[in-house]
Amino acid sequence: MNERLQISKYLRIVSVDNGVAIYHSLRGGLCMVDKDASRLLKVFQTPRTIGEIAPTFVSQLPESQIPLLVGIFKLKGFLVSPDYDEYNMVRKRTRMIRSALHQGSQIGVIQLVVTNHCNYKCRYCFINDIYITEKRRMLQVSPTNKCMSPLMARQAIENVIRIIRENQKDTLTLQFFGGEPLLNWDTIKFVLKYFGNGGKLGIRINYSIVTNGSLINTEMADYFLKYDAPVIISLDLSHPVKQLNTSIKTATNRIKRILALLKKNGNKVVFNTVLSKETFDFFEVAIVDFALEYDVYEIGVLLDLDLEFYKQKSCSEIVDKLMAVYCYGKSKGVMVTGYWHTIFQRMTNNNNFQHNSYKTCSATGCQLSIEPSGDTFACKASSGSFGHILEIKNLLSSNTYKEYALRTFRNARECAGCEIEGFCSGVCLGAIEKKYNTIHTIEKNACKVFKKLVKSLIVVNQNDNIENYRFLTNNKPSVNC
Repeated sequence: MNERLQISKYLRIVSVDNGVAIYHSLRGGLCMVDKDASRLLKVFQTPRTIGEIAPTFVSQLPESQIPLLVGIFKLKGFLVSPDYDEYNMVRKRTRMIRSALHQGSQIGVIQLVVTNHCNYKCRYCFINDIYITEKRRMLQVSPTNKCMSPLMARQAIENVIRIIRENQKDTLTLQFFGGEPLLNWDTIKFVLKYFGNGGKLGIRINYSIVTNGSLINTEMADYFLKYDAPVIISLDLSHPVKQLNTSIKTATNRIKRILALLKKNGNKVVFNTVLSKETFDFFEVAIVDFALEYDVYEIGVLLDLDLEFYKQKSCSEIVDKLMAVYCYGKSKGVMVTGYWHTIFQRMTNNNNFQHNSYKTCSATGCQLSIEPSGDTFACKASSGSFGHILEIKNLLSSNTYKEYALRTFRNARECAGCEIEGFCSGVCLGAIEKKYNTIHTIEKNACKVFKKLVKSLIVVNQNDNIENYRFLTNNKPSVNC
């Protein structure tokens, strides 16, 4: 009752239909409040005790409700002591992470690039022009970096598992990647059989594969089902249209046959699609209906890795296009997600920054992307070399690894004070590197898109899965989750 509290400078407010949504821009705690709860918060614009503000409300609302709601707001960080340094938790967390990076404390994900070959030649593939260093470009086309051997895969995974266990973790996420990874089925099959789901090693291995899907056969489908590996199919167009050439129409017809096989087999399938300059005019709600035909209930949408996209298309154009598909998917039971959506999801946690090892992209510290040669990077799109996976201790001690790993916790200077500072990692690191030759900056036009998307997601989801606090006349504050 005697503690003086005031509104956090990191409190953010979004107007919605039935009141306001509030959250802490570093910690999260997103919730809905009614006009009375909102009015209670505003009283704390100057430091006050509960006793000092209670008479303001007692004539309208039961006085007993006020301490309960103030306690909730304090727990979420919305109300703080006047002399409390809120950003200190960020500094402390960053120092703690930095001190343990060389031990691999953040590692939990492998992007296993089993081949750099691909049976398609999509002109807009990010691999064509994403790299900024000649060394990285040469590695991509090197004959010694085309197909990963089963031996290299085994040694790489064993090294990472050892690091995970040394850090008392029990889960590894392993994604088969390429190129088109199914062109090296022998190595994928070996990994699945050799490691299984990790039980004999005292950990849990969660597999997935990113593929164009064109090479999947019954044997592959059975293996992915057995090892509970979702099949993430890159699909930029849901159906052939007149403007497309014959080869794309043929590929689309083939993927329909593959999807029918996976549906019949009971595999979990996810679509990955890109909203880009090339696909913008064809990106439409039909992809949701197409997904439902094959029992696909999740669609991941990646925004263009060419940052010129954010100049060529306006913020409103991008957000409106994406939200139309998101809302239609929501109405049909299909989750439309992506890094932009993860920002919103993180905001619903009550102390997001403290408990998460990364924000939107696992490439910032949590992930090792391992090439067929064993050369290791943050992700397939990035150019900063960490070292070789067979020398993992040296890799984790490298300055390049530390620079990337801290990217989640040490945002660019321009991010300070941003309304989504605690949840956003910005655009793809590879795309930032490509344009600015550094990962420590932002793309302002992309920032506008992310912020507008988050506000749109809050409005659309205000009645679903967001905590709701409101006063009741003769009862405790109501909490709906």
